[in-house]
Amino acid sequence: MNLWSISFRNLNIRKVSSTLTTLSIAVAAGLYAAIMIMAEQTRQRFEGSISGYQAVVGPKDASQLEVVLNAILNVGDAPGLIPLGVCKDLREGRVGRRSAVRHAIPQARGDSISKYSFPVVGTIDEMFGKFERGGQLLQFEQGGPWSFTWDELWVVAEQLAAHESAKRTKAQPIPPKPSFQPSWKQAVVGSRVARTLGLSVGSEIVPVHGKYGEFDFHEHPEATCRVVGILAPTNSPLDTTVFLPLATHLLVDGHEGGLFKVEVPRGKNPDAVKEMPVRADQIGLTAIIVDPVDHMGAQFLRLEFGTRPDAQVCWPGNVIPRFLQQVGNAADALTVIAWLVLVVAAIAIAVAIYNTMNERRREIAIMRSLGARRLQISAIIVGEAAMLSFVGSVVGVIACHVACLLLQGLVEDMTGVYLDWAVFSLRELWLVLGVTLLGALAGLLPAVKGSFTQVADNLAPNY
Repeated sequence: MNLWSISFRNLNIRKVSSTLTTLSIAVAAGLYAAIMIMAEQTRQRFEGSISGYQAVVGPKDASQLEVVLNAILNVGDAPGLIPLGVCKDLREGRVGRRSAVRHAIPQARGDSISKYSFPVVGTIDEMFGKFERGGQLLQFEQGGPWSFTWDELWVVAEQLAAHESAKRTKAQPIPPKPSFQPSWKQAVVGSRVARTLGLSVGSEIVPVHGKYGEFDFHEHPEATCRVVGILAPTNSPLDTTVFLPLATHLLVDGHEGGLFKVEVPRGKNPDAVKEMPVRADQIGLTAIIVDPVDHMGAQFLRLEFGTRPDAQVCWPGNVIPRFLQQVGNAADALTVIAWLVLVVAAIAIAVAIYNTMNERRREIAIMRSLGARRLQISAIIVGEAAMLSFVGSVVGVIACHVACLLLQGLVEDMTGVYLDWAVFSLRELWLVLGVTLLGALAGLLPAVKGSFTQVADNLAPNY
């Protein structure tokens, strides 16, 4: 019988204590594996989410992190508004000498869909015709995009400005407000939106002002849209987004008061703004997705916008890594806690085996009398500790992945992170090896005590 077989037999004799010790190791290893999986897949999601977003223009008085999190990752509320004229300047090359852009796509958000609060983004069709992710346009799982161009947006903006200006200045006659066109009441939804709500091409969705459960939320039945396209899965916030023509967002009842970004003139009463005429270029946007021509274009744009009072340029490639570094610090703290739990579990192994040494003195004395050397006795006891640690760590890693499978939907709903339970990393292999080594080290103390058991004093049975 080899040493490993003897170690296994000894553990099998003490099934209850062996099982409890293994479970303590499994809990610690599973906790550590869970932290690794969440941290790694969160990092991959955040870094993958900014693919295609070279620069984002947002409100001047918001932090860059707020702008990027809201415009790209659908986190939080829109931090403010920027005038449509900024987008026009970008598109017409009136910003700076080296700030030419391939596209500048306006966005306006604030509404949501269903109790899951999937964000609704009003935009133009360049989001499907020019925006590229991973070097290619957004792909569709079903259907296709709707059509609403920049030129159409500008016409709607001018009509809205004329209508609003007449109302504010009490001019007569008041030009009519633009009416909904059938082609504007269409929607493209992300794959997770479709999966969660059971949508398909032809289904109808109703935007909700605000979020379910919050004060003053209400539906917009006048903006009921038909789903014309479902995006292919991207494992990014695009999967949870609903895209509507920007005209639909502008024409929804209740949005009139916040449609225009009007600055209060110096020395004027803020209430006087309500009586001032407005222009089309003052239509309020929450963000502009920009793709600079120059590979350093994001930095040039930031410099150009440094002196503009109406907007700022955020560089996701710089903002997100700094944000992830902060998240990583929190993950590192949790990792330390997990390792402390592992150390406690290793101590429990040492204590559990050490406490059996008195009971096993006669057994060890018999083995010594039959020719077993001190080193072999030590190897048997260390082998027991290593076996407990190995089995516990493997069980913990497997249990962690099973939990990821079972809680996949819940975690995605709460955090937006899709956990791919089937992905095993090399770090998990190192975790198993590390925990096994830690357990073996924990078995050294009882191994030393067992190897020095006196043969003559312990051969006689104890009655």
